[in-house]
Amino acid sequence: MTSGSAEQHATRRSAQRARWVLFCLAILVACDIVWILLTRASLASPAAVVGGFGLAVRLGLFAALLGVCHWLTPTQDRGSGMTRGTLVVALLATLCQFHLTGPRAVGDGMMYYVYVRSLWKDFDLDFANEYGHYGLLRPDRGDLTTLTATGMRRSIFSIGPAVMWAPFFGVGEAVARVQRLVGIDADLTGYGPVHWNAVALGSLLYGFGTVLLVYAFLRRHFPAAIALLAALLMWGATFLHWYMVDQPTYAHACSAFLAAGALWLWDRDRVERRLWGFFVWGLCLGLAMCVRWQNGVLLLLPAFDLLARLRRQPAAWPKLAWCGVALSAAVFIGAFPQMAAWKVLYGEWLLRYPPHGAGFVRLDHPFLLETLFASRHGLLAWTPVLWLGFLGFVPACRRRLLVALPLALCLAVMTYVNVCAGDWWAGASFSNRRFDSALPLLAFGMAAAIEWLRQATERRPAFVISALFLPLVIWNVCEVGLLKTGALPRAQTVSFEERVGQCAETVSATVGSPPTWPASWIFAMRHRVTPNKYDQVVGRYLFYRQNNLGGHLDIGERGDDAMLGAGWGPALVEEGVSFRTITARARLFAPLDVPETLVIRVRARGVAAPRALVVVVNRVSVGKLALARSWDTQEIRVPRSFWRRETNDVTFETSGGAAAIDTVDFLEEPGS
Repeated sequence: MTSGSAEQHATRRSAQRARWVLFCLAILVACDIVWILLTRASLASPAAVVGGFGLAVRLGLFAALLGVCHWLTPTQDRGSGMTRGTLVVALLATLCQFHLTGPRAVGDGMMYYVYVRSLWKDFDLDFANEYGHYGLLRPDRGDLTTLTATGMRRSIFSIGPAVMWAPFFGVGEAVARVQRLVGIDADLTGYGPVHWNAVALGSLLYGFGTVLLVYAFLRRHFPAAIALLAALLMWGATFLHWYMVDQPTYAHACSAFLAAGALWLWDRDRVERRLWGFFVWGLCLGLAMCVRWQNGVLLLLPAFDLLARLRRQPAAWPKLAWCGVALSAAVFIGAFPQMAAWKVLYGEWLLRYPPHGAGFVRLDHPFLLETLFASRHGLLAWTPVLWLGFLGFVPACRRRLLVALPLALCLAVMTYVNVCAGDWWAGASFSNRRFDSALPLLAFGMAAAIEWLRQATERRPAFVISALFLPLVIWNVCEVGLLKTGALPRAQTVSFEERVGQCAETVSATVGSPPTWPASWIFAMRHRVTPNKYDQVVGRYLFYRQNNLGGHLDIGERGDDAMLGAGWGPALVEEGVSFRTITARARLFAPLDVPETLVIRVRARGVAAPRALVVVVNRVSVGKLALARSWDTQEIRVPRSFWRRETNDVTFETSGGAAAIDTVDFLEEPGS
């Protein structure tokens, strides 16, 4: 060995030792970060609370140590430093936000959390003590106070998240016990913040694992930059980040992770998957179904895979049959925890209907436009970036048909199942959370759309650059119109938020909210209103499910204009009664889930030359109500045949003079 090569060898050895020392230091810092995230205190000082700045310092130190380790790594072993660095920085920033975010077990997240707490602490699925602790055994919660056929408390939620969180709950239990050993009064009941934070951190890491798996999958089909951008958009521009940080005790991060894992496994061995590969894939798919039942749609992927192989190799059907058996057995094993939970709670291994009720999923009653475009958590209205995900399958099918077609069919079926859900708005959701397992599929479409946009930019750069300035032109046109109408003052100062609000209102009234296209246009043409009315009406119901109007419209009260059409006068108040007047004809909207016989009860009075109030439902006259000079309540029965599903048009026409209307009530007939 020459002196030069000896020096190089010594340098490499020194760099390797330094890298290992720095890596060990990074591990220690990482342990301290995890301890802070679970207990709000540092390992060095367990009794002192660490705030956001203290955590940020440690996260910065951790990033610096990893950066130096990467720099000391030989060039041929480094890999894509930019990609790794981007993902690490994004994760560390998310951990800092996670540390500063509020309570973990809230809303539906509480109902998922009781599973893991009951399994770990009580070794059963009797939720009586958990529901009691959270104050849920109230008279208004008959669904929880009434016992099931097996004497247990009911739960409409899945057990899969508890299975996924079990290791993290165990970490929380270990940390809490260590705290007790060092003299800190830690909560060991399972309701304390350490256990909550541990489970929440598990969801965050599953969400980050989703990003990594999606990137790895996309990297096989797209350039690294496009794959990374699509993965980051799936993370930061959709609801995934919300359910990683703000509501991590929901099931959605776990569901997205398993869906991404199933997709990654499907693509890895598409050419030649062996028996063991089918078994592992089946476990992933079964557990995904255990987390969220609609993930069963992902079973279409192995069905396509087996059929494609059988078509290529008809003589290999015995081998493929065994692969199908291995897959089915693994799916059964993965889904078994949910079946066991149903057996304990309801006495049945498989439920004929979802625990939410027989009418919760109606495959013959889709809410397609509402689920995708409504302002009430419509997927594309809240998350416009997913337009790229859907539209991207057009160029994807042209260039990568064998990969894109199964994914597109799977996405279509999953979308249809979700739009048939009873509460299509998914409760108090951020965007439409039920599409969690569709995010990896949509990421593929986003990557294809980004690739197409990049190529279009290269072909027609002037056109693309011009499109970037289109919002400025629209802004200018709006301000010209606002100045002409006097909506913006000419000689006074105007705040930025007022100018933006006025311009947005002008755009919305003229062409509707862009994320709701084309649904708002269809609604406007069907009901002869401006497109912005779509945002106010669609998603509200007279009676249907939670947060409905109760069939009551208080005319003249604040916010009543959401359900009113043209023809109403300004809101007035006289002698404590709020009302609006109509001089000829006025419309209001009455949204229904299904047509049914209703009684319309109106409290009104005549203003001048009172005669009658003609009631028209969907352009058909259904009767008249007499008007007196004083406030009077009258009603008219309207049979089911006059009503239609979703938005109904109810018009009041005065028969001579004007009328004042205080309230309009829609009453369901008993047994309707």
